[in-house]
Amino acid sequence: SAYIMKQVGPREFSDFISKLNIPTKIDAFPSMALGAMDLSLFEMMWGYSVFAGRGFSTRPVFITRIEDRNGNVIKRFDLGSNRQEAVSELTSYNMTRMMQGTVDIGTAKGLRSRLGASEMGGKTGTTNDNADAWFMGYTPQLLAGVWIGCDDRFIRIENGLGYGGQAAMPIWEGFFRKVYADKSLGIDKDAHFAQPADFTNMVNSADPMAVDITVPPEGEGVDQGVGNANDYEYGGDTIGSESVPFKDENDKTPAKKDTSGKKSPKQSDKPIGSATEEKKSRKGGFLKDLFRKRDKD
Repeated sequence: SAYIMKQVGPREFSDFISKLNIPTKIDAFPSMALGAMDLSLFEMMWGYSVFAGRGFSTRPVFITRIEDRNGNVIKRFDLGSNRQEAVSELTSYNMTRMMQGTVDIGTAKGLRSRLGASEMGGKTGTTNDNADAWFMGYTPQLLAGVWIGCDDRFIRIENGLGYGGQAAMPIWEGFFRKVYADKSLGIDKDAHFAQPADFTNMVNSADPMAVDITVPPEGEGVDQGVGNANDYEYGGDTIGSESVPFKDENDKTPAKKDTSGKKSPKQSDKPIGSATEEKKSRKGGFLKDLFRKRDKD
């Protein structure tokens, strides 16, 4: 994410998020790449709908229709009015393919196989000091998200269970088990993501941004070796300090040794008591000037 932020810039990134119609205003700062913004679970699902919805940003809904006890539809809510194309279908499909790795070999390893689903994508998330644990996941037919955290930001999950894959993902898994068990919902385990006609396998070993699949990530935050250590070093001149440090006249720090070869006068060559007399003359001069002015007045 830091690499992408460096390529596109904060302003372009912020403008793209605004295209998703997410209500929260996102300021254009580089720290966005590290997740330094507050979004609700509702807004996170709104953002992930782009990948699950084949490029269309869709405002999440809680109720799709209302039926009476006989199954007659009393009210159906139109989802089309809340949809807007944000990225191409090809881009969303490539993102989905990458997030399929999360539920197979990544930080949510084994999730898809445990549920018996043909295809699904997901992403775990953990903030600093385990303050928040996230899991966003979707199948070709349904998107859901889980957030674990506290209103009091000082509360942390200190043990190893505070990560998204340990705290949030099991709740998501339990929800989808019930979804698949309820046949009346029409959610098919065998559903597949629709592959665009212009799709080609663009992620390969020649791609500098490709993740080496021979070293699957076993934990969040593991460095996969993409990029160089000096990629983000500041290339300009060093910015000097805004002020010069104050030096005390009575500073006892020994003077640096002179290596220029010039001889300094010996201590015995200096008039004895010259420093003391100079100090007294300064004081006396100031007092004399002060009282002399008063005498003139």
